[in-house]
Amino acid sequence: MLRVVVYAEGAGELTGRDKSRQRRPGTPFTGEELGSAHLLMRRCLEHTHDIATERIQFEEPLRLRARLPNGSDLQTERYLRQLLSWADEEFQPDLVIVLVDKDKDEAREARLKSYIQDLPVAALVSVAVQEFEAWLIADPQALKTVLRAPVSLPKPPEQLGRRQAKQLLQEWSEQHASKHEPAEIRRQLAETCDLETLRQQCPAFAGFLQRLQALALD
Repeated sequence: MLRVVVYAEGAGELTGRDKSRQRRPGTPFTGEELGSAHLLMRRCLEHTHDIATERIQFEEPLRLRARLPNGSDLQTERYLRQLLSWADEEFQPDLVIVLVDKDKDEAREARLKSYIQDLPVAALVSVAVQEFEAWLIADPQALKTVLRAPVSLPKPPEQLGRRQAKQLLQEWSEQHASKHEPAEIRRQLAETCDLETLRQQCPAFAGFLQRLQALALD
């Protein structure tokens, strides 16, 4: 079993159908608790390491003073190191994935990697350009399938301005899928999108896949 913890800037990436979870760190998630980030990362692990779905177990992350971390926490060295440091090795996961948005900060990825390079846990920091939603909307066929309407991007995903991908996804969801919660639209896109299309459309995603594939995971 590959035990994985995912941190992401926004609650939307981590929100599943079941939103009632408030359990101790290390507790395995149920399928209904998985958010779009979990689902996309699971597919990436299946793709890069040929790991069966049932062998990937997502777990509750560590907390900061009993609260789940938010975006700014993941960019603060003290907090990020704390969130990737397990006092008891028995509860340390096999892999930690940290998803943050670039927000036009060219040095962000290198800076965050430097914060955690000496920690014992296998960790991968990925910076989406400009935000995680750019990956979710990169596949036009997936958008058409989930939204049940053809939509088109004004420019390639990673050339969109800051927060533009978030806004487009919100607008399309309200226009074409108003009966579904935003988190559910995200989940469906994460499960439907073609990874090869994402790789071609989003260089940051392609880089993430390459670094993930290079990891030695037991």
